[in-house]
Amino acid sequence: MLIALPLLVYLLLAGTLLGRSRPDRLTTLALGEALLPAAVFCGAVVVVSAEGLSLIHGLNTAAVAAVWVVLGIVIGLRGWRSGALRSAWSALRSTPISFSGWEWVLLGAMGVFALTVLLVAWISPPNNVDSLLYHVVRTAHWAQSGSLEHYATARQNQLLKPIWAETAILHLRLLWGGDRPSNLVQWTSMLFSVFGVAVLAARLGVSRGGQILAAAFVMSLPAGILQSSSTQNDYVVALWSVCTAFYVLTSKYRDLTRLELLGLALVLGIGFLTKGTFYVYGPPLMVWYFLSRLRSRGLRSVLVEGAALALIAAALNAGFWARNLQTYGGPYGPSDFLQRNLGIRFLPAASTGGTEPGADEVGEPDTVGLTVPDDEGGALESSGSGPSPDDSGGGVFTSLRRWADRVARTAAFNLVTPSQRINDLVRSVFVRFPRTFDARYLAQWDNVAWSHEDTAPNTLHLAIAFLSIAGAFLFAKGPERVWLRKYGLVVLAMFGMIPIVIGHGPSIWGMRYQLPFFVMAAPVVGGVWTAGRRAWPARVLGMGLLVAGLPWLLFNNTRPLIGRTPWPTRVGSILTTPSAEVMFAINPRIRLSYEQAVETVQALSCREVGLRIDSGHLEYLFWWLFGAPEDGTRIETIHTFPILEPLLDRDFHPCAILCTICQDRTRLHGLPLVADLDRVDVFAGEGFVWDPDG
Repeated sequence: MLIALPLLVYLLLAGTLLGRSRPDRLTTLALGEALLPAAVFCGAVVVVSAEGLSLIHGLNTAAVAAVWVVLGIVIGLRGWRSGALRSAWSALRSTPISFSGWEWVLLGAMGVFALTVLLVAWISPPNNVDSLLYHVVRTAHWAQSGSLEHYATARQNQLLKPIWAETAILHLRLLWGGDRPSNLVQWTSMLFSVFGVAVLAARLGVSRGGQILAAAFVMSLPAGILQSSSTQNDYVVALWSVCTAFYVLTSKYRDLTRLELLGLALVLGIGFLTKGTFYVYGPPLMVWYFLSRLRSRGLRSVLVEGAALALIAAALNAGFWARNLQTYGGPYGPSDFLQRNLGIRFLPAASTGGTEPGADEVGEPDTVGLTVPDDEGGALESSGSGPSPDDSGGGVFTSLRRWADRVARTAAFNLVTPSQRINDLVRSVFVRFPRTFDARYLAQWDNVAWSHEDTAPNTLHLAIAFLSIAGAFLFAKGPERVWLRKYGLVVLAMFGMIPIVIGHGPSIWGMRYQLPFFVMAAPVVGGVWTAGRRAWPARVLGMGLLVAGLPWLLFNNTRPLIGRTPWPTRVGSILTTPSAEVMFAINPRIRLSYEQAVETVQALSCREVGLRIDSGHLEYLFWWLFGAPEDGTRIETIHTFPILEPLLDRDFHPCAILCTICQDRTRLHGLPLVADLDRVDVFAGEGFVWDPDG
């Protein structure tokens, strides 16, 4: 099958890199020096090929498959002729497997976790809120147009947000012929992150037991378990952060080769192209890297090397930046968009050209709160984000105090547990510190849904991570532990940057941005808990974390293996529940209207469909119900922001319009109303005109 092509190319590249070093036996480090760089270079292929094919509107199944086939042939021939693939195979066959009993138990448990999450990822449609609003929507638009070019939309995040994770989803979608593999990008990132932290631990001099504990720490992360079966992108950020750390740590022991320097530049570019939160995790590592280079190489060499790395990283982002510059005048959109997301203003406020579509009309968001019974927890509902009212003015001491308050708020969201009794106890402590945990914060804290991927807390992992970083200074001994302590400080700096770089980091909607921090802290956990002569603490901790992770593995709020409605799961088990019910888990009330609307259009044999929806309405539900664009249906937004109106395709004349904000209208764009379905109105017929009142 075509979808196996990227995996085949990856294996050939990893085998070639592994064989080049001619290892006698395979160690964690030897594997890491092949598997992680191979992931980085394949990630760069995703970007370069998509941008190149986009220029000629050639992003289609045949072209993408051809890219991977050609790469596979080139890499395979080179690896075979050089003998690298044979050397890698020989090392693989000659390396004995000598894990102890408890190591087999931990590895087996992690394997069960990984396969279980894979099952959830494969069976479940992409039903995350952000996925339905923009993550997967943009892949459908790109597949339809054969290009990454901007298009008219009711949700500007589809254009403004960095694109790597969705570009990878697009590759899988085109090769498979549908959206079923969409969740695999996050799952694969989780798998590489679990292995990657073991490699980082090995590089830091941690024993094999500590490496396995680091992997178990990551595999058992509640937020990670839930996210790795969705199309979110925080685990992808975690993967590129791990790969960046791999290159930086390698540079502490020897000079990087030219190929490794290229890999470092590429992973930085891919990280920034994945999500803005990479600005939290990548820069501290690079500051650490350049400080060491400055002492050993001098300022001039550092400046030259830094410029080269920046140039390559920027080249990978050039296409994305250029499209935003052309549409909005900035690489990440207008300045007021940055202010809303970062909580700071770099430039005078720019305008996106008006309010969101539907803002002046009657409409109801498709996203509803995750209502939770009073005896089980809070409800996940929209709350204000951004900096608190007390985050301006004051001197240095006041600024530090406010930063400390924001860090405390960021961390405290992780103290929500599945037990309401414990939550009440924790909250009673918070109310004693009203300056830090004010009423606004407590309202959000009460709304944390422990089984939902957007707000899942990592209570045990938070305590273990901070204790382990402190323990690196108190208990870890020996000269090899110097780097463990320094690495721990860098990871701690990452957490401290979350409320600085991300304006809504200390809010309920910033909780998932902490996932890469927990992943990056894992090598320190592995190093500290195996620092003594006794092995049992690490064994108990590893198994304890995995056992503690079972509720999140089984009771995913919107994709559960075991259904327990109405809480902690929204629907029944994905093993028995129809896909449509799982797809509409976030708001089942709109399902009937949406299904009837699509059935009405299909009954008319109409394949040109216009959308007039609000920015908060879940656009991808329409694409999914039609099976578009794979079924031949073309869907275009015909009501957009003023700034995006030049992107409207005036040659597009739909035979049907689906409108979620057209109450009391009997005619729209020249088409008569044919179905009033409560949440959706269907207008259909001939004679479409671009004047909505025509």
